[in-house]
Amino acid sequence: MIPRNDHLWIGLAVSIFVSVVAYFLFLQLGTWFTASAGREISFRPRTLALVAICINVLPMNVFRRTYRTRSLKGLVIGVMLLAGAWFFYYGRELLNG
Repeated sequence: MIPRNDHLWIGLAVSIFVSVVAYFLFLQLGTWFTASAGREISFRPRTLALVAICINVLPMNVFRRTYRTRSLKGLVIGVMLLAGAWFFYYGRELLNG
């Protein structure tokens, strides 16, 4: 039996949504840590973006367990696109310095 809502575009949407929400939550978490510690605590945006992309492992596992293979393919495509964009944006900084 094929699960309902098993489409490629759902996986793409989930990958982008999860990454964007996780990135902004990590930025907010850094602000909360700074306010509670009383001193400056800063995280590099490139590290936060990479961790936000890696958070997509959670919905990937859900799609795998519920046999949503098309959505899983969309999620993997979205993660690869986000990782490529991350490397394109931060790769020169990493390779040159």
